[in-house]
Amino acid sequence: FRRSINTVDQPFLLRTRAYLAVKNKFDPLRFTVEISDARRFNGDFPRDVRDSNFQEPIQLYGELFFKNSLIDDRRLSIKFGRQAFEYTDRRLLARNEFRNTTNNFDGIRATLGKQSDAWQVDALVLQPILRDDNGFDKRDKANTLIGAIGDYRGISKFITVQPLYLLLKQDGQKSPTGIEREIHTIGLRGYGVVGKTGFDYDFSYNRQRGNDGPRKHDALGYTGELGYTFAHPWKPRVSAAYNYGSGDDNPTDQQSGRFDRLYGFARPFSQNDYFQFENIDAPKLRVEISPTKDLQFDTGFSWYTLNSATDRWNNAGLRDPSGQSGTFVGHELDARVVWRQSQYFQTEVLYAYFKAGEFLREAGRGGTSNLLFVQLTFSAF
Repeated sequence: FRRSINTVDQPFLLRTRAYLAVKNKFDPLRFTVEISDARRFNGDFPRDVRDSNFQEPIQLYGELFFKNSLIDDRRLSIKFGRQAFEYTDRRLLARNEFRNTTNNFDGIRATLGKQSDAWQVDALVLQPILRDDNGFDKRDKANTLIGAIGDYRGISKFITVQPLYLLLKQDGQKSPTGIEREIHTIGLRGYGVVGKTGFDYDFSYNRQRGNDGPRKHDALGYTGELGYTFAHPWKPRVSAAYNYGSGDDNPTDQQSGRFDRLYGFARPFSQNDYFQFENIDAPKLRVEISPTKDLQFDTGFSWYTLNSATDRWNNAGLRDPSGQSGTFVGHELDARVVWRQSQYFQTEVLYAYFKAGEFLREAGRGGTSNLLFVQLTFSAF
């Protein structure tokens, strides 16, 4: 359902990366470069930038690194240039490793503190990179992301609190859409392991305000997960999660209610990569086991409902403005095995089954889908 027609596609994806970093030698000056070459063969659809991006520097930045800064004697890192990274739970900022190509940005990112400190602050001013599978990637001058993300571990050893503020500004004069946008996201995440009880948890709450063109923007996104790991050598873990992203009730009014996922990725919601952090109500059950340190297995079952019957299901390009098609999109069953044969080689096999619900049947796209995904990873070092 990622395509507009039902068909069988058997693409072969190849991604090659080289990474080089210079650290410690010339402190406080450091340097990092990462080159990526992403290609798709044997696909039935035209080439696009989700799968193809040839010989591009996804990271190319300098860094000023101070082990002891003037601010509370904490470590300070200031990176400037092209960067690819992930923050918090990756639902708003992610490299998007499941996709063959990578999210990245040009700009400045400063980090005060480190993971072992009681607190840490990250500040960023970035512009996203527009991938071009026929030429060099360019900076998106129409969109700017400004923000700050904190980590505080001083409340209790059982919780890390992550407050965040992100501002996405779109210049209508530079954007192909001609739309001025200003989306403010204020959020709070908390996660931790509850001592030796076996329980762990992760939750986030994100409120968005601002304007989407002439429309006033007011949206909400939140997630929650509770897990339990049994005291067994195989470390079996069971978990239940819920994901909510508001939808837009009326595309013709002056209120925009669809949650903007910014630059997050879709994998937490669906192994088929069908759903994004918008217009969604999605509970999920999952079981994970690790028979050895090099062998992991997990399986999950998910339900997907549109938060608003009149808003879109973006990945399939479907929308019923009347709301008469209902909200139930379908459910998904997945299973995955990851085997690390050595420090140089890893094999991952995934199967995901999706069955369409009322919304898809009303749109004439009912039925099922089957994804078989095999990934071989070789690391030279």
